[in-house]
Formats: sequence, structure tokens, C-alpha cells
Amino acid sequence: MVISEARRNQILKKIALEKYVSIQDLSKEFGMTEMTIRRDLDYLEKRGLLKRARGGAVILDNKVGNESLFENRRNVKTLEKKLIGKAAAALVSPGDCIGIDIGTTAYEMSCCIKNIEDLSVITASVPVVNELMDSPNINLICTGGEVSSTDRSLIGHNAIRTINEYVLDKAFIGVAGVSLNLGFTLYSMNDTLVKRALIERAREVIILTDSSKFGVTRYAFFTSIESADTIITDEGISDEDVAALESKGIRVLIAKNDESTSDSGMLEKQTNLE
Repeated sequence: MVISEARRNQILKKIALEKYVSIQDLSKEFGMTEMTIRRDLDYLEKRGLLKRARGGAVILDNKVGNESLFENRRNVKTLEKKLIGKAAAALVSPGDCIGIDIGTTAYEMSCCIKNIEDLSVITASVPVVNELMDSPNINLICTGGEVSSTDRSLIGHNAIRTINEYVLDKAFIGVAGVSLNLGFTLYSMNDTLVKRALIERAREVIILTDSSKFGVTRYAFFTSIESADTIITDEGISDEDVAALESKGIRVLIAKNDESTSDSGMLEKQTNLE
């Protein structure tokens, strides 16, 4: 039996491909009662991930620019984002110069790095700036640029110009969709240029994404899968996706809510698909 969180992630992948799913078909596929499937769909609808329809659910109209507000997204996959953020912070070393992307998962990471010594942080995220501005050990660089109220971020050529003045040890990048064939995607073309600039200036690119975004494609492409050196995600990722990413030379780290693993709760996913 598939546990509820993994099952819900699979439902999201299915609806991303088929645009509509029926309660009856999902009940047969997962061997669960229709009541259980209804609860899954209700749960996902409340988090803004799909829309209930007669007899099932349909994909949301995710056209470019239809992304929900930053504050709303913080309430979706909250635990997963916090764990991913903590695991990402564990990769930061004293003396690093890092780029932190916009978005809610990157924000959670910024909450975990305040005590790292001699750290330089470049960001276009207003929430990240607010979080780190009182940390005396962090040299904080805010990019400037046009303000995006949706993301609480800074965009445009002024932001890119600032990023291009630095060489980054690591860039921590958020995404809206992950496709092995089509790459990393977003809701809006407005955000692509800043992300590309961070990636181009970084020695190591680390993608932060919860597992529900695998198999999902949004409309605004910003870089290929091969651009990532490391992907940090949660336990909902399938072994098949892990194996496919590793075959491309990408390290996959799983953020776990398990104090018995390590201080960061981070494990490298091991797969055996033979």
C-alpha cells in the first residue's frame, strides 16, 4: 500500500500528464477506497495544487503569471520545505560566497544559515534580505531591481547586473517544475533571467524542490536538467526519478525528518532497480 504522501505526489504527477483524473480510476490504480481518494483530492485542492471537478479533479490553469502569492505558497508543503532548507544550509561552509534564489524553499534555507561565520550572501529575495539583515557575520548583498509583488523579489537588468559582479561558490535555486526531458521550469518568464544569472556565476548549482514538482512542467523554461550538480528534495521522490537523475551525473540528497540520521537529516538516496 502506498503511503498517503507518496500517493498524493503520484496523483499530482498523473494530473499533470492527463489534465483530469477520476476518483474511480484512482481508486483502482492505488487499491484504495473512493472515500480515501476523495480525501486526497480535497487535501490537494486546499493547498492549491489542483481543482476538484465532478467525479474527480482537473489541473489548475497554470499559465505564465498565475503563480500564487509568496505568503500562500509558504503554507504548501511546509514541513518538506523546512527540511530541504535545513539540508541545504548544511552544505554551506564558513567563508562561502553563495547566491540564494527567490521562493519559499530558498527562504526556509536562509533561516538556517544565520550562525555561519564569514558568509557572503547575494539574493534578489526580499524575505531573505529581511531574514538575514541583522546577522553581523553575514555580508549581505541585495541585488536591487524591479519589485515583483507576487514573489516578494527583485527582477530585471539591475538585479542581473549586481549578480554578474560576483563569483559564487554555490547557488541555491528554486523551481516550479522538474522534467527529465524538458528541464527546470517556472510559472513566469520574469523570474528566469535572475535564476540563469545565479547559475552562470556559480561553481556549484544546487536545486531545492519538494517531490511534488517532479514530472511537472510549467511554461517558462530556464535551464536544463544537466545544469544541476545537486538536487535536494524530500522522501516522496521515486526511485525511478532518482536513478534517472543519477544517470545524468546529478547527486540526489533526501531531506529526512529523522534525528537518527544526522544533524541536518540529509541522506544520499540509494537505489537498486535491477
